[in-house]
Amino acid sequence: MIIGIDLGTTYSLAGTLNLDQQPVLLPDNSDKTVLYTPSTVHINGNNAFVGQSVLNMLEQNPGLDVIRFFKRYLGEKKELHIDQEGNVWYPESIAALVLKKIKYDAEIYASNTVDGAVITVPAHFDDAQRKAILNAAAMIDLTVLGLVEEPVAAAMYYGISNKAHEQNILVYDLGGGTFDATVLTVNDKGFYVMSKDGLTDLGGKEFDEAMAVLVQKQFEKAAGKSLLFTGSKLQQLRVFCEEVKIELASPGVQYINRVCLLGNDSIEVFITRKEFEKAITYEVDRTIKILKRCLSSAGLTEDIVDTLLMVGGSSMIPFVRKRIEEEMPALAGKIRFQDPMKAVVFGAAIYARVLNGDQNRFDNMDMPSELRGVTGYNIALRAINPETGRTVLDIIIPKNRPVPLKIKKTYYTAPNNGGKMRIELLQFIEEEDVKTLGLLNVGPLPTDKANYPIEVTIEYSEDGIVILQAYNPETGLELEKTFGKEGMDANYLSNQKRIVQKAFINNAL
Repeated sequence: MIIGIDLGTTYSLAGTLNLDQQPVLLPDNSDKTVLYTPSTVHINGNNAFVGQSVLNMLEQNPGLDVIRFFKRYLGEKKELHIDQEGNVWYPESIAALVLKKIKYDAEIYASNTVDGAVITVPAHFDDAQRKAILNAAAMIDLTVLGLVEEPVAAAMYYGISNKAHEQNILVYDLGGGTFDATVLTVNDKGFYVMSKDGLTDLGGKEFDEAMAVLVQKQFEKAAGKSLLFTGSKLQQLRVFCEEVKIELASPGVQYINRVCLLGNDSIEVFITRKEFEKAITYEVDRTIKILKRCLSSAGLTEDIVDTLLMVGGSSMIPFVRKRIEEEMPALAGKIRFQDPMKAVVFGAAIYARVLNGDQNRFDNMDMPSELRGVTGYNIALRAINPETGRTVLDIIIPKNRPVPLKIKKTYYTAPNNGGKMRIELLQFIEEEDVKTLGLLNVGPLPTDKANYPIEVTIEYSEDGIVILQAYNPETGLELEKTFGKEGMDANYLSNQKRIVQKAFINNAL
């Protein structure tokens, strides 16, 4: 069985194609009515609880130690949990637990093994974050057929379902923890990304936090003093705010008037839609700024866009649409919603079948023959200028260039190099946001003299993965090299895989 997986910040989903080649969701093994897996984990000894079971446990024990929002830390060596045996759990290993549960649920439901999967990633995810997804899959021995960007997957599902041809599609993807904007053109041959942009720190989580501020102010007004909610009270506040946010986003609802119980304290909370909209205006406007920048990067104007596709749970908040129509009025009549919560995983399921070589089986669908993406960041190397001896930022691959591609550059060793060269690989959209992706250490070299030439090849794959190689241009032979972030070597990944594989998921796997 081939599946698509939407590994989300707050919820994850899995999908496949049924016998009619139509995408369907794969349910939770323990409750067939649950089609979404909350991206929430609780670890207790060798037992790991994932998804809805954790939320059920939180209802009984709001102070339970849980891990959430791990997706925001992928690509970083950030400690998220230390278990009773002293094992440190990092973002990749937590992601692996969620993938392990999804894979198990899919196999139980379909009575079939999962032979491969396409996993979605935010369009703005960098090389390190994408590699973290691949590492998480490797920890559970899940074969990854490919990575597909979330807005692209949604556009593929929309385009195929509506037989969209010769269209320019602008995707606004606002999920639980990330925001993506992508411009694609669709024709009879396939889907072609023209530009992409996004924010790692903006999603429904920020809207929940804005709601929490409003609720807390009402508690403080009732108490007559400042309050700090922690532990079980904080968990209860999170649940309440998410529920209220969803309720206020419902058509026709202009206010909520509900009792909020936090521990032994309770008040009647009254919040209007206008209050909530005011609280989230700054964040919504940030997304629109990115949307405009993405459109400009593609060299398009609003009137050239045929469809503005809204994706993700937070995109359904009426205020989001209202602000887009106010700031980009030419798009007002072009806004489309098509399964905004499912479009990404449905697109991933379709693309998984394509990558598996099953195009000929799509009798009921007009499948594209090609999917082409672009680079999401400027990719550069920090090296030494041999003439001045100064460190320079050398852009190798500019942002929004079609992929896959391969670039060759020749660099020269500095004086007193000890027979080695060290080059820093960087990735950024704006120069003030430069981020180190890893260090390329080349050597030992045949000589330690200055100005020795080294040819560096940088390959940007269709999955958005960066591959580096170093050669002696005089002989054509590849030089010894290492590349990666410090502390994230093979031993690090091996240890993470060990603790993931011995963990029982929800007392079943």
